[in-house]
Amino acid sequence: MATETPTPSLDELREVVRTCPVIDNHAHNILRPNQLKAGNFLTITTEAEGEALDDAPKSLAHLRAVRQLKKLYELPGDADWAAIVGKRAELLERDADSLMRKCFEGTETILVDDGLDSGANIERYDWHDKYTTSSCKRIVRIETVAATILSNLHQQGALPVGVAVADEEACSLGWVSFIAAFEQAIVAAIQDEHVVGFKSVICYRTGLDVLVGRDIEVSENGLRSFSRHFLPECVARNFRVEAKGMNDALVISACKLIAAAYQQDGTAKPLQFHTGLGDNDISLLDSSPACLQPLIKQFSTVPIVLLHSSYPYTREAGYLATVYKNAFLDIGEVFPMVSREGQERIVRQALELTPTSKILWSTDGHHFPETYWLANVQGREAIEKVLCEYVEHDDLTIPQAIQAARDIFFNNSNTLYKLGLNTVTAELPSREKPVEDISTVET
Repeated sequence: MATETPTPSLDELREVVRTCPVIDNHAHNILRPNQLKAGNFLTITTEAEGEALDDAPKSLAHLRAVRQLKKLYELPGDADWAAIVGKRAELLERDADSLMRKCFEGTETILVDDGLDSGANIERYDWHDKYTTSSCKRIVRIETVAATILSNLHQQGALPVGVAVADEEACSLGWVSFIAAFEQAIVAAIQDEHVVGFKSVICYRTGLDVLVGRDIEVSENGLRSFSRHFLPECVARNFRVEAKGMNDALVISACKLIAAAYQQDGTAKPLQFHTGLGDNDISLLDSSPACLQPLIKQFSTVPIVLLHSSYPYTREAGYLATVYKNAFLDIGEVFPMVSREGQERIVRQALELTPTSKILWSTDGHHFPETYWLANVQGREAIEKVLCEYVEHDDLTIPQAIQAARDIFFNNSNTLYKLGLNTVTAELPSREKPVEDISTVET
């Protein structure tokens, strides 16, 4: 007589959520030692800058992080922010490697967007390999590629600036040279085994309302904005691309090349988009992922990842990830930028419509290792609470909830980015082993 497999318990679900290895599908490089020590640690829970940063210590996100960082640094409960900053400086000076290992614990791999900072200030993407189970991979930021090419063209004297901007032929030749070099760089990245995807920050530059049209229209709009809006101030702006037609052309060009690669060998590297939450450079109205609907529809073979929970537009992103096969919802950055209650609401909103097979995990960790640690701790807490509630209300069975957790933290990104890592299907933890109370990390 066959032995029936026992039904897993809520404790076993909690254990899976707390211990499942994570594929961090979007994060950034750690600062190099000198910058790591000198950087403003207040920025770990906010996108605020300048004078607005003065109010960050009064936010729920900051106050919660303070309580949790005391646990990380093994400080007493009455330690204040000054004590936390002091202890952190001591740890970085005495044994930075141990702090790094603690902050990255449980991370299988990180997909690193290394276009956030100058290479002089940050560690290389593969430097992070020493703290992850599997090798880290690159996410190539297309606007950074463009700025580098434009700077090189200027150094070569191939970019019309100053009075030469009035020369239409010179501008046209400059545009053609730039687009050719940009497309060549994107093709090289598509063929690079260390690159698993691309990223666009067009949301910051000109908004997500990318104009999708005929090739000639896209090219003409690109050339027009290149000559009228980019070239006159390009040197002063350090070749940062902030002209709409030009920005749109970069996104569409990348999409076309990714789609062409799919036609050739059936493989398409995802294109991530910053959506929603950002600093004061962003136009909040133009950061809604709903603006991307025409692009998602037009390039149906290009996997498009809507980053940062699209907060506060999570429902809109969830809708797109539900009705379009090529759209995916990343639920990063809101950990630790949003309050505990807000994080739980975001997870619920993501799950209102979106299949669990379309949701991806990330930390958006950047600069400081503690940003990774806080995001993973808080993300696990929120997902555990929501999944357990769904089980208690009969929305999910425990096996279904366990599978959802494994898919969100690991399997979905493993499949989407074709990482080739072993799928997380390990046996459930033994029932004889008690589950540690997650409240040991004070929330």
